[in-house]
Amino acid sequence: MRRALTGLKRLAQSRCVQNPLNNIHTSAPPELKMAGAPIPLTTGRQRLVVLGTGWGGARLARDIDTSKYDITIISPRNHMVFTPLLASSTVGTIEARSVTVPIVDIQPGLQQPQNFYYAAECKAVHQEDRLVECCSEDGLRFFVEYDHLAISTGSQGSTFGIPGVEQYTHFLRDASHSTAIRSDLVANWNKANIPGRSPLERDRLLHVVVVGGGPTGVEFAGELADFINKDLRKIDPGRARDMRITIVEANELLGSFDTRLREYTARKLVKEGVQLIRGVVKQVSADMIELQDGTQIPFGLCVWSTGVGPTPFTVSLPFVKTPRGRLAIDDRLRVLTVPKLHKDGHVQGAGEKGPGPQDVKDVDMQQDEEDTDLHTDRRPVGNVYALGDCCANSDTPLPALAQVAEQQGKWLAKVLNQAAGKLEREEPPPFVYKHLGSMASIGGASAVIELGDPKQPKASLAGFTSWLAWRSAYLTRLGTFKHRSYVAGDWLLTLIYGRDISRW
Repeated sequence: MRRALTGLKRLAQSRCVQNPLNNIHTSAPPELKMAGAPIPLTTGRQRLVVLGTGWGGARLARDIDTSKYDITIISPRNHMVFTPLLASSTVGTIEARSVTVPIVDIQPGLQQPQNFYYAAECKAVHQEDRLVECCSEDGLRFFVEYDHLAISTGSQGSTFGIPGVEQYTHFLRDASHSTAIRSDLVANWNKANIPGRSPLERDRLLHVVVVGGGPTGVEFAGELADFINKDLRKIDPGRARDMRITIVEANELLGSFDTRLREYTARKLVKEGVQLIRGVVKQVSADMIELQDGTQIPFGLCVWSTGVGPTPFTVSLPFVKTPRGRLAIDDRLRVLTVPKLHKDGHVQGAGEKGPGPQDVKDVDMQQDEEDTDLHTDRRPVGNVYALGDCCANSDTPLPALAQVAEQQGKWLAKVLNQAAGKLEREEPPPFVYKHLGSMASIGGASAVIELGDPKQPKASLAGFTSWLAWRSAYLTRLGTFKHRSYVAGDWLLTLIYGRDISRW
């Protein structure tokens, strides 16, 4: 008996090992289910487990009725990032804390003893046992049971397999990214002023390259240009004059926007001193990017914002994936799986991944999301859902936008709340996405707004009025009154005193 208890204790305290097979088991050994489990508080309610604290997971957590469900939220990040304002935090227009909303503020029910938040990453989903396998930051492995599971683990920056991107560039998807960018900007600004620095090295340090002309890249370039022209120019006009910003884009600037808005954006950025280059990056080194035409562009800081792709966790799950590596879902956000016994007689084993790309390297981001093979012999998993960037309906794939994830989280919370306590669950109506429009700040007191469907926009606005609408819309969309106060206060202080250039 003592040996058995000792073995369980060791297993409960075992460290996470980077084994590719860990992510694809559909069943966990019985002894693992007992390892490291907390003392349960039995309420008689079903448990909803939410993986991720992005837009979809946070909205689901906010709207779920905690009098009908016990909830567990698992994510290495204990907050939701308000991504539309993230570019502003890179130059001190607002502080990073203002765009991070703690998950306990979003769902106060997490303070109740039957509900949990775990700072950990999910490593596997054991579908047959209704378990998720997790790993804490310090490597402790544990398992969590679920009645309903919502996968909202998001995506990662897409590198397209280009050498050097992960090592030498900054992504802009999290508050930690914006803090790192801000720190490097100030560091390069200070390094460039050191006596004895060669002119070429000084020029490189003061050059910021943005790869990707989508909303994130344009907003960052616009914020940085405004920072240089309004704040740095007061401190040291010479260094501010030598600062350069270059956007490298393979196709069109703000390609999803109306042509008139794209032209306005290009004119505005050029007027603010931003150089626009069309090209495709071949490789990135520590201080230079090389384009496919052979052009070499030295940089002191490079921000990479070329879109998003699937995470290794998403690709590793035992569910059907789209050709782009996202979890395939039906029109009710349920993930799809295949029967263990295939039509050709093949029996799917516990160590096999679901159909679709088997590794992030296998994903082709140029391939269409639609796949006719997904309609063959696939069935939905009734209690496992997927939201946001990590999933797509192959019939009507939606873009990886915050408003898509938020609407999905709102819809799923409503469906689960209505179904709670019912012995026979009625089939809910399908999820229908309503595109509210697109907005982007382009520096200074200017923004572009496109309302309605992208194919048939109802209205297109640009300039100061759009900028006021952009700020008003996002201020009201922040999760709590406290964070609205933070952002409004940051904007006021920046207007009065300018941006802070401290480095810590």
